[in-house]
Amino acid sequence: MNAPDVLVVGGGVVGAACAHALAEQDISVEVLDDAQPGAATTASAGMLAPFADAKQDDPMFGLAIRGRDFYRDLVPELQEETGIDVGLWTGGILHVAFSPADVDRLKADVAWQRQAGLTTEWLDAEHMRELAPGISPDAWGALHAAEDGALDPAALLKALQASAAARGVAFSLGVRVQGLLMRDGQATGVRTTMGDRPAGAVLIAAGCWSGRIEGLPRPLAVEPIRGQIVALEWPAGEPTSIAFGPACYVLRRGPEALVGATMEYAGFDASVTQEATDRLIQAGARLYPALATRPVLRKWAGLRPMTPDGCPYIGADPHVKGLWYATGHGRNGVVLAGITGRIVASLYAGQPVEHDLRQVSPGRFWSYSHLIR
Repeated sequence: MNAPDVLVVGGGVVGAACAHALAEQDISVEVLDDAQPGAATTASAGMLAPFADAKQDDPMFGLAIRGRDFYRDLVPELQEETGIDVGLWTGGILHVAFSPADVDRLKADVAWQRQAGLTTEWLDAEHMRELAPGISPDAWGALHAAEDGALDPAALLKALQASAAARGVAFSLGVRVQGLLMRDGQATGVRTTMGDRPAGAVLIAAGCWSGRIEGLPRPLAVEPIRGQIVALEWPAGEPTSIAFGPACYVLRRGPEALVGATMEYAGFDASVTQEATDRLIQAGARLYPALATRPVLRKWAGLRPMTPDGCPYIGADPHVKGLWYATGHGRNGVVLAGITGRIVASLYAGQPVEHDLRQVSPGRFWSYSHLIR
């Protein structure tokens, strides 16, 4: 096989979205993935929720909004092409208040969001329960992010892979990348457990394992943060909804209520703990009391790739020709995956990008390192 223009290291939803977008530009791509346990894509709840914990000065908020909206065009195209339903839900998300302080905070959020032209609103308890009658009687009301939603990340991954493969992308699974190949200051491929793989360029999209690749020009600050989720039986008769409470979210997917997710510094340990399961069930039952008596259907954990400032690395290495990054998306991997692919493909093809990319620049931590003694 001829060396591809771009070799993508990591076949999760971000890597697959990049491969798909590059292939749309007639760029030849190969994706390498070793299916590490705990991969964020397979563990994610698939939330498209830029308003979750949104702050007015959050540098990622605008990009997350664009990432959410990007799926409104991408998903129908993927479904028409591949026949795969990714379960896109655009019915909105409730952020529920359980105290007067919560009410004040969420109403303040509605104020700045509406001033920015965004579609959120405050619902009192009565109107909130018109959307989600099963929410606790102790709730005071909710911020309603009417355009937020969710999708099935596993189905999205399959659709992206199928569409990319139809455009000539090669997916090589079970291949572990060990290090970067360099020649004359340029990335020329990777070293793997199955031999060297040459390429015109290398895109690092390996999630929390990205920093473990040998030969990178600088240490890549990406740390695994474990997130555990438990699936309970969805209460009979309760309409579909997504709600955030003080210590969890509850999301309906098919017959299940997904309750998540923890934020744990546990290294690369993707195991499930009974303590976290109990804590999630308790938090879910506070939001939806009927969940207290529902059986546990399954439980799992994933490892999110977090960076020191909570922003991903997207774009070209500032010093090494042929080296690119799309990693470190943290809790926003799904909502940002599609738009990340479009950004990477546009930059690679030399096309203009409408987004301000300074906050996601791969070199942002390196540019001032010479000042530190």
